[in-house]
Amino acid sequence: MSRARHTVHVTSPDGTRIGATVTGEGRPLVICHGSINTAAHWRGFADAMAPFMTVYAADRRGRGESGDGAAYAFRREVEDIEAVLDVAGPDAVLLGHSFGGLVALAVALARPLPALVLYEPPAPLAGPVGGEAIARYDAAIARGDHYEALAIGSAEFVRFPRVRGDLLRTVPGFAERAAIAPTWSREIRATDAFGADLARFAAITAPTLMVTGLRSPAWLVSGSKTIHRSIPNSRLIEIPDDAHDAFATSPRAFAQLVHSFLREHGAA
Repeated sequence: MSRARHTVHVTSPDGTRIGATVTGEGRPLVICHGSINTAAHWRGFADAMAPFMTVYAADRRGRGESGDGAAYAFRREVEDIEAVLDVAGPDAVLLGHSFGGLVALAVALARPLPALVLYEPPAPLAGPVGGEAIARYDAAIARGDHYEALAIGSAEFVRFPRVRGDLLRTVPGFAERAAIAPTWSREIRATDAFGADLARFAAITAPTLMVTGLRSPAWLVSGSKTIHRSIPNSRLIEIPDDAHDAFATSPRAFAQLVHSFLREHGAA
């Protein structure tokens, strides 16, 4: 069932206007989505969570309801989500998916959170995630072939099986992804710069749920497990029948999983 929703805007410290779609009622849950995604991709999950929590699905900078800054930096992403958390309230829980999971980790290191949910943050634990493929991605963007760029990114960054860029034109929802494709390479550069230092995560005190889909690429699964072991109060849940996007393919089941964990820890 579709739920009533509205949009709020906050101003990040660098002056960028960040939008968040608000759905539901109850304790606030802020979503920090991944690359080549927008808040709109989380509507099914937000609807499923709406009876229990107020979901703030932020559009990260450069897409959706959000503006973009003149100069990109990973720190700006962290500040954006902190600004949304400030509006949501001091008891807000944070959920970060993929690249948004790296942002969420950085937020959790910068401020206390009542609870944290992570879904396959792609930390470069076994070497660069983008590496030399970023140049080929940027070349495709420069010549205006956003679909070919997405095909390169899907294969080289995420490590899904290679598909032809022209075939992505026929996939529902990829027109929106193609429109924001130029943002991906800067996020992959930030991912590679995030580093492989696991010791820092020992400072995270929030009860943490690490989620991984067993149909995801092996490096995302193993990396999620390694990060999970580095966070003192972390629980790992493996979803057997989903990959990197259970929030979209199985939104109700994923919402039940998240809500159960948060309720157990008094955060829902």
